[in-house]
Amino acid sequence: MSMTITRSVQSSELSRNSREVFKAADEGPVIVTRRDGEDLVLESRQNVETERAGVELASHLVAASLAPSDAPFAERLMSVFPWMEFLSASGREEFAEEVVRVARACAAVSRYERLLITLNSWQDSAVAISMGYADRQVEWLDEGETVPDPRA
Repeated sequence: MSMTITRSVQSSELSRNSREVFKAADEGPVIVTRRDGEDLVLESRQNVETERAGVELASHLVAASLAPSDAPFAERLMSVFPWMEFLSASGREEFAEEVVRVARACAAVSRYERLLITLNSWQDSAVAISMGYADRQVEWLDEGETVPDPRA
């Protein structure tokens, strides 16, 4: 898996100038080279957690695609994402197509934020449908209304 390294520093620089190295790590991964050991990568916890979650999600997609079954892919995904039950048949198909397309794009750039956003959006939609919001009529206003600032 390739990752964009924004900077490479020697371990002695980390000791002497940790503030600058930490600042660089906030912007992206930093390689810390060591004379007496393997190089290390310093990056934010959020980046690591997002990457792990993205890779885990991608592995679920691969497992579902390889599952020994004649069932369509969207149906096989339901074992991984049971909340898909609340989506319509066409919604399940649309989710399956979108999540695979986004997963491939994210893997190509080794950034998984967009994949997690896509998954969360679909899951939130399923939750809303399960609560009956899909059955409600929405009344659109022809003209906007001014409302008071809630911070006031």
